[in-house]
Amino acid sequence: MKAFAYLTADDFEAASKALAGKGPRAVAKAGGTDLLTLLKSRLLEPDEVVNLSRAKRGAGKGELSALATLAEVAADAWVKENFPAVAKAALEAATPQVRNAGTVGGNLCQHTRCWYFRDASYTCFKRGTGDCSAAPDGAENRYHAIFPHKRCVSAHPSNLAPALIAVGAKVACVHPDGDRTLDAEILYDEGPSGRRSDTILREGELIRAVLLEPSPLAKRSTYVELRERQSFDFALASVAAALDLDGGIVKDVRIVCGGVAPVPYRATAAENLLRGRKLDVEAAARAAVAGATPLSGNGYKVPILGELVRRALTELSS
Repeated sequence: MKAFAYLTADDFEAASKALAGKGPRAVAKAGGTDLLTLLKSRLLEPDEVVNLSRAKRGAGKGELSALATLAEVAADAWVKENFPAVAKAALEAATPQVRNAGTVGGNLCQHTRCWYFRDASYTCFKRGTGDCSAAPDGAENRYHAIFPHKRCVSAHPSNLAPALIAVGAKVACVHPDGDRTLDAEILYDEGPSGRRSDTILREGELIRAVLLEPSPLAKRSTYVELRERQSFDFALASVAAALDLDGGIVKDVRIVCGGVAPVPYRATAAENLLRGRKLDVEAAARAAVAGATPLSGNGYKVPILGELVRRALTELSS
């Protein structure tokens, strides 16, 4: 990999100032589980790496520090009690070794695993080097998106993102020009050509914490996924669901899918079908996949996603 300067920040504010205005010449590092592979493959060639691992966490009640590890989130009794989907999503991520190093912020901001994106010899819309190499018939696209996209068919890899959106979480962000708090749902956008990240974070902006507010919807929530290798793999598809039932009637529901679109995909058609009516698991599963537009090699994801929706809602209805 290219040589770089290594800076250690005492807090998020200092790290954000060190990153701002430098574009790809400076990158942040927390657990480093994704960053290291990008550096070794030279997809990222920064002049500076800003280490966040020693930054003060400063998260209070109802907050998850962006530097909390996935293992810590999965084991947190308060999270498991009030936001079971979040705890389950953290527990499903990668391996124990990765969960002990990977962080909340890193999981939310990780780059796509698309092999065309990660191989500079191919054209890639996300990298800004041409059209998407995964989209044409005959391409190696069996792990890619099955829902409409903006000229990029990569599949979003985060476990936590669908769960946080399902429970209505917010993210607190730090930037030299002013801090802000965003709904987790609007953190992501496919973005224009050349924008590698799928988040809407500004240059130098960092997620400081995830904000969680208990609610009946969040308390009855779950996360399910299917992957080829149970020992270690990214999800072929995942579903985070949250359900607020009152006398058998669905007061509110959220169904958010991962691994099937360039950003977390909220199945609003299925939600609208259920809200205000008796729970109909089969109808919701059909509605969740109705808008799918699979590629030449990943049509198998459609029935998998429908089954995951069934499993999640059946679990929550019991």
